[in-house]
Amino acid sequence: MTANKTNIITLICNKGGVGRSTTAINYAWSLAIKDKKVLVCDLDAQANASSTLALDYGTDVVDRGKNMTNLLKSSGEGALDFIVDTRNENIKLLASTLVLDSTEGEVKSFLDLNIFKLFDHMFNNKLKEEFDYIIFDTPPLKSSVLTLNALLISNWYWYILSAEDQWSFDARIVTEKIMKDVRKLNRKIKPLPVLLTKYISSSSQSVQMKKAALKAFKSSIVKTTITYSTVVAKSHSKRQSIHESSPNHQIAQEYDKVAESISNFINKKKK
Repeated sequence: MTANKTNIITLICNKGGVGRSTTAINYAWSLAIKDKKVLVCDLDAQANASSTLALDYGTDVVDRGKNMTNLLKSSGEGALDFIVDTRNENIKLLASTLVLDSTEGEVKSFLDLNIFKLFDHMFNNKLKEEFDYIIFDTPPLKSSVLTLNALLISNWYWYILSAEDQWSFDARIVTEKIMKDVRKLNRKIKPLPVLLTKYISSSSQSVQMKKAALKAFKSSIVKTTITYSTVVAKSHSKRQSIHESSPNHQIAQEYDKVAESISNFINKKKK
C-alpha cells in the first residue's frame, strides 16, 4: 500500500449527540469486515470511540500512556508509537482520554508552534502506508485546533446529521464557514455524501430533514440512513460495536451498506 492511496476522513458536525462516535466505530468495523486496514483517531475528550474499541483501554491507553495527549506532548515521534490494538485485527486506534481538552488548551498556548501543521509529522507516509483508511472522530466544537489539523491532512470530510435534531442541520452554516477557510490551506479536501443518523421513517421530522438535506448539501446524502434504535445505546453500554453486540441487526447491515456506498463514491471520484 502506498501513502497516497490512504483515505483520510474527518467526521464533523458542530452539534453533539448526532452519532459521530457511533459512526466512527461502526463504519470502521464495516470496512474491517471487508479486510480494509483502518486507523481510528479519537479527538474527542469524551473518549467514547476509544473506550469502546480499545482491546485494553485501562492498561494500554491510560497506564502505558499510548494516547493522543502523550503524542501531542512528544518530541517529534510519529503516531505509530502511540497506536493500540482493538478487538478487530484490522482496526487500530489512536485513543483519547478525558484530559484531552486541557491538552488542546496547552497546545493553543505554544506560541512558537505552527498551529496549522500539528499533524504533519505525526501522520507521516510511514504511518499512511499501514492503512487503507484513517478516520478522525471529532468533538462538537467549532474552535477545536485538533479538528482543524485533522481537516488539513484529510482527503475527505463527512458531515453527520441527526434526522431528528434540527440544530444539527442548522449547524451546517458554521461548518461551511470553517470549510471555506480549510480549503485555503488544503485544496484536496472534498465532502462525502452526508449521513443521516437516528432516522425514523414514520416521523415527519425525519422525512422533512431528509428532503432538506438533499437541497442544502451539494455533496448530496448517503441513500442508506441509519435508523434510530435502542440497540445502539445497548451496544454503547456493552462497549462494543453493533457488529459485536447485534451482528444481525438492521443497524449493522445499514452501516455495511453505508461503507459500501462511501467506498464506491470515493473510487468514482478518484478516477
